[in-house]
Amino acid sequence: HEEFIMAMPGNYQKALAEAEAETGTKFGCFLTDAFMWFGGELAAERGGVPWISLWTAGCCSLSAHLYTDFIRSLVAESPTAKGNGLEQKMKAIPGMSEISISEMPGEIHAKDLQEPFPGMIYKMALKLHGANAVVINSFHHLEPTVTDDLRSKLQKVFNIGPMVLQTPTSPKPQISDEHNCIPWLDGLPTKSHSVYLSFGSGLTPPPAEIVALAEALEAKKAPFLWSLKPHGVKHLPEGFLERTKEYGKVVPWAPQVKVLSHPRVGAFV
Repeated sequence: HEEFIMAMPGNYQKALAEAEAETGTKFGCFLTDAFMWFGGELAAERGGVPWISLWTAGCCSLSAHLYTDFIRSLVAESPTAKGNGLEQKMKAIPGMSEISISEMPGEIHAKDLQEPFPGMIYKMALKLHGANAVVINSFHHLEPTVTDDLRSKLQKVFNIGPMVLQTPTSPKPQISDEHNCIPWLDGLPTKSHSVYLSFGSGLTPPPAEIVALAEALEAKKAPFLWSLKPHGVKHLPEGFLERTKEYGKVVPWAPQVKVLSHPRVGAFV
């Protein structure tokens, strides 16, 4: 992905120029993903048209990136007993007083902010102050302190989330359920609720955490549906699948939106 990140600004410049030449019309506004830190430059080159930046995660993660320089200064100036400063709580950052630096996204305390991905995120943090507005996938009551702090630092902040609850205006596409997750949920007793576990397509917990989750599920004996890739399944305790087959289901993929909207799902991990 490094080549993609490095080529992204130039590719967008070229595509925009071609579109404007073909239509004979200049772009009058830019709505870009926040990662596209160069959106402000594209807008400035066209007479300062509005630049709206979209952050698809929550307010806390965006705020953390905006405080990158401050967080890095804490690490450099206040080493702890472990010698790296990462265990410090970020008491000076609104809404994050109980979060340690080690829990921050890795790009924030990356060794080299000039590397493609950390560099892209860092440039975003430096440039967002110039956006006419930042649109965030969150809502004020969820993160009031952090949201208010962002509003004091950015020109305008609009909360439009959670996006997952927005009603689609077009017919829903058919989503595969090749592992029969929905029928399995349908078959649970009326008053029963299952736990749904999924860490996304690109992330698998460390082996020790997989074992801990499995042991907790088995001890609780509550119904569960676990979306876990094959390379994660191999770390499950020996005999786990057999012992829990009466109330649990482990699949390599699940139709997550359908699962989360199912009335038999009571918790999401």
